[in-house]
Amino acid sequence: MAVAERVAVQRRLQVDPGRLATDLVAAVQAGIPAYASLSEAQQRETRAIAAWAVGRLIEMWIDDGSLTEADRRRFHGIGVARATDGRPLLAVLRAYSVAAVVACDLIVRTGAGSLDVDDVIVLNRTTLMALEDLSEALFTGYTTTMQRLADDREASLAGLTQDLLTGRHVSAPALRDRASQLGMPIPLDVSVLVVRAGSGEISAGEVADLASIAHDQLRLAPDAPLLQTRNDGLGVLLLPEPTQLTGELAARGWTGCRIDHADPSDIPEAFRLAVTAVRTAPRGAFTARNPLLRADALYLAVLRGEPPVDPRHLVDAILGPLLQPRHRHVLEGVQGWFDHGSATEAATALSLHPQTMRHRLKRAAQLTGLDPTSSWDGLLLHTALTARAGDPATETRRRPSRGAPGDPPARHPVA
Repeated sequence: MAVAERVAVQRRLQVDPGRLATDLVAAVQAGIPAYASLSEAQQRETRAIAAWAVGRLIEMWIDDGSLTEADRRRFHGIGVARATDGRPLLAVLRAYSVAAVVACDLIVRTGAGSLDVDDVIVLNRTTLMALEDLSEALFTGYTTTMQRLADDREASLAGLTQDLLTGRHVSAPALRDRASQLGMPIPLDVSVLVVRAGSGEISAGEVADLASIAHDQLRLAPDAPLLQTRNDGLGVLLLPEPTQLTGELAARGWTGCRIDHADPSDIPEAFRLAVTAVRTAPRGAFTARNPLLRADALYLAVLRGEPPVDPRHLVDAILGPLLQPRHRHVLEGVQGWFDHGSATEAATALSLHPQTMRHRLKRAAQLTGLDPTSSWDGLLLHTALTARAGDPATETRRRPSRGAPGDPPARHPVA
């Protein structure tokens, strides 16, 4: 074994070890996209690791040795660090392979004329064995850390979800800090979805499965989590935007309620509304729609007295666009329908053609999402109209209307 020649190569390379490390890092950055945008601090760390690793490779080549237990512990620690900073494992392993090729080429060029074939064979064998050992140490450190981080993050996400539902520690600065720690944005406009099984409790796995389906429907980034939890046997999702999930709930025999457009401070109230709705709504409500929406939940809350609801919020949620002056004729048509019980009688009372009356009922369904001729939707609309009629601030004089923009022409107006 030509130890003297190998030591001579080692000494020549040690003249400028920083240059060697810089060349190795440059090759890795050029060949592996995950390393192309390293910060200055990360580059310094990578150069230090490269200098140490190449130094150990040359020492093992000289001694015909292998990695020590201390070396393996250090590579294990490097795997832990790479998992913590989020660098992909395949990119990390590839980086060491690229660096090993560059290092071997440099060693052979430095020893040109003094190294023989046996020196090169031993160098190749030492490098391959070292790569195998360090890859195992890196893999173990990386995967165990990723599992721990995943468990910690899952617990942190569940804790954040529970805090949002109960209103604990959800000031704007606190939310920003927690979101930054978890690497995720907290939506400022949340849909609170509460689901209930037909019998028994919903498991954490079932909640996660539903969250996965919602994740796909919303086309979120693969690493973007959905806040989810279980609460008193119910499943809860906090969605960044509304999604129906109607087919998924029906397939499982579940019922649900979704309260849209809740900012973080509104989430506790929205959650209580949704819980009351899924626990108290009659079967007919879910026949109309599943999940139920805010209007359904407010109506049920008024009936139950819990959580407390201002009747004006109920009126706004149910009648919505019909309260705008330009839709007053539609509102009058709906009121006439409930006052008289049929389109024909309502049309006669309002001096309209029956077809015009039917058009107004259809338009009301389009504007509110509630069909006046449906038993459950009709109950909500009638209740809102009654609450509105009893409120002096919103009561307006009802009068017959012979037509309004958007109504079909009355071909045979009733005199």
